Amino acid sequence: MISTLTLAQRARNVSHTPERYQICLIHPFDPRGQKVGGLETYIRDFITFHPADTDLLFVGVDSIGDLKLGEIHKLTFRGRSFDFLPILHYSDDQAREAARTIRSSLTGQFFVALVRHFGTIAKVIRARRCSIDLRRVEFSWLPTLLRRPFVQMLHGEGAPKMQMDSLLRKYSFVHNVGERFAVTMSERFLCVNPFITERLQKTYPSRRQKIDTLWTWVNTDIFKPQPFPASSSPFRIVFAGRLDEFKDPPLMFKAIDRLRSRLKDGVEFHYIGTSDPHRFAEFAAIEDITVRHGFKDAAGMAATLASAHAGILTSEFEGMPRCVLEILAVGRPVVAVHLPQLEPVIHDGVSGYLVPRHGTADDMAEALAQRFVDIHDAVDAGHMTPATIAESIADFTPNTQLARVYRYHKEIQNSRFMIAAL
Repeated sequence: MISTLTLAQRARNVSHTPERYQICLIHPFDPRGQKVGGLETYIRDFITFHPADTDLLFVGVDSIGDLKLGEIHKLTFRGRSFDFLPILHYSDDQAREAARTIRSSLTGQFFVALVRHFGTIAKVIRARRCSIDLRRVEFSWLPTLLRRPFVQMLHGEGAPKMQMDSLLRKYSFVHNVGERFAVTMSERFLCVNPFITERLQKTYPSRRQKIDTLWTWVNTDIFKPQPFPASSSPFRIVFAGRLDEFKDPPLMFKAIDRLRSRLKDGVEFHYIGTSDPHRFAEFAAIEDITVRHGFKDAAGMAATLASAHAGILTSEFEGMPRCVLEILAVGRPVVAVHLPQLEPVIHDGVSGYLVPRHGTADDMAEALAQRFVDIHDAVDAGHMTPATIAESIADFTPNTQLARVYRYHKEIQNSRFMIAAL
């Protein structure tokens, strides 16, 4: 039997740091594709900013249809290399609108693909001794079966009583079971705002030490303060993302319609995204002043945001909406219906306005429109400046937020190497 002293001596004589760190990302997504959103930006930035001493393996989806499934392909994205293991062909057109059945959903098909390619995935992950980074709790069974440590993040989906444009509204029990399992089995469980963190710590008090907040960030290498457009005519308002029901597009469209009657120099609504706004009857009132940009990569989105005067958000709930951070980062104020997590970045009269969530939809539309009038006048008078607005997101960068995730993975792997060495 080896004594405790001998173990300690051996521990001092070995390196607890692997030659290179190995992280495996698993998510139904193709970073080469056109899908946009918080989850997708997370993965693209994870690849972009991963440390030089770390190798990435990404198990995901081929949205283009040019890669052989079940094989590793060496890809380069934004000048950074990673290994890509696609296990499902699923085009951006298929993913554009929310599925109505589990069988046709991207999440459901990806789940089946994980099972189908389990042997290949298991072999690669075990050989590389990866720790795993997960965005969806529904996939937490895989690292558990492989006996590999994983870091789980919850982006706010599955909120009760909220209108969600996805199957989670109908099958919320699937998410809830996955959440409970992931909290139990993960090494770290990260939430996108402290309100979700507090809920989970109260729900799972014995696991509260591993549950923490990881705020969303904005890539300030791409999204930088830019001068306001030379003219405030027309006054341009921008929104980026999917037009899910919980984002309340009818209220958004109604507010912009109210605003056009107040500003004599005109209003334009700029939409960055691939959803069809025509499915909301309220869109008809502003269709003639709407510019639909479709998909934009990060550089294209930054340029489009900079061509606007202000952003809008009317969501009933969010994690920490990345589109708001990106709009603020280019120096544009945001008018949003109040969400507690927006308080650190939207300061009334400085970086935008938070409109109280009370009264009828008409009342809120009027209040939103009035705040845009206030911004229009403040911008014209020089009272709101891009540099000052951008200062509001100083704490929401990859260097302050995403770096923590890399550190967690390194700590996990250092610990595992130490145990193996003993």
